Amino acid sequence: MNMSIQFDTLDYAKKLSSAGVPAPQAEAHAAALGNALASSAVARGELSALEQNLLSAIKLGEQQIHGRLERMDLRQGADMKHVYWMMSTLILLNLGILSKLMLQ
Repeated sequence: MNMSIQFDTLDYAKKLSSAGVPAPQAEAHAAALGNALASSAVARGELSALEQNLLSAIKLGEQQIHGRLERMDLRQGADMKHVYWMMSTLILLNLGILSKLMLQ
């Protein structure tokens, strides 16, 4: 919902003319500026709604990233349990071999 800004193109053209700008050029500038202001104005409510949408999108993104990081932590924990189990097994096997060699 665009909201037009009150802009007096005639007054603007007169000010440009009084400053030395030729009348046809001043009128063209005033018309162009009036059109630009009319089409680009945004209501305050629109900005507030846009801000809320952006904040919601950012919050959703943060939640998704947090969830992914938690899943990665869980996977790393499971992988580390396998590494600890394998290392324990290797240590026990080495101790068994070492004790067998020492008892001979």
